[in-house]
Amino acid sequence: MTFLKTRYTLKKELTPQDLDRLSRLSTVYGIRGLSFEDRDLVVEYDASRIHEAEVLAHIRKTGVPADPQRPIPWGGLDYTGEFRDFAWPTQGLSPANQKAK
Repeated sequence: MTFLKTRYTLKKELTPQDLDRLSRLSTVYGIRGLSFEDRDLVVEYDASRIHEAEVLAHIRKTGVPADPQRPIPWGGLDYTGEFRDFAWPTQGLSPANQKAK
């Protein structure tokens, strides 16, 4: 198990409804806990179970406006907020991308 913490900047003050929606994240497999520091949301998660991009996607599904404080590396999120697996090359010299002759 690899426990990590990631930090998201909240774009507005949270309402009781926002806090209720965030509390549902405790049921997501791999998310261990949430805490608040100033205007930041700190999420502790198990990196062997869930990717940081998936954590952000779950936060965005709650409707709470939050942005990561550092860019998330490739292999997770596209710009729509959906999680995609970019592990397999989709262009370039991979044999899977060559046209059959």
